Amino acid sequence: MATLTAYVQAAVSQGNPGRKMYMVEKTVDLVAEVTDPSSDDVLQVLTIPAGSMIVSAGLEVIQNVTANTGTDVTVDLGTDVDDDEWVSAFDVDGAAVGDYAPVAAAAAAEIHGAANTLDLTFAGSGASFTSGKVRVFALLMSVGVIGDKTAQEVDRDTLA
Repeated sequence: MATLTAYVQAAVSQGNPGRKMYMVEKTVDLVAEVTDPSSDDVLQVLTIPAGSMIVSAGLEVIQNVTANTGTDVTVDLGTDVDDDEWVSAFDVDGAAVGDYAPVAAAAAAEIHGAANTLDLTFAGSGASFTSGKVRVFALLMSVGVIGDKTAQEVDRDTLA
């Protein structure tokens, strides 16, 4: 007896309209935002839509960061669930243009049922910045219900 495989349907994912990951980003001008590292300021940067998974997030220095005093400014990147989920204590004023903050070792995808924000949390002795821009980015994916994908019965005579 032979096993015929010519008619086997391959297992596939949702197909169109399947979910696809997408990236959001924002450039943050640290001088214009008037953040105060000495007060542990939190800067809400990106809005995360309800029903979204944050697959990963990161930070890139795109202009040299200089505090008005001191050279010990660090930044965390996370949400209100975990303020340093993706970046922890990155020495932002010691980084060069083009440097990416290392992703935290324990970073994991995070799902939000309600809208949330991706936040930068600052620490250090300087009370403001005299220069500096960073780019914050996140890879998101909607995990809400796609909809009913079952075949629907129709009366062909009604359609005619």
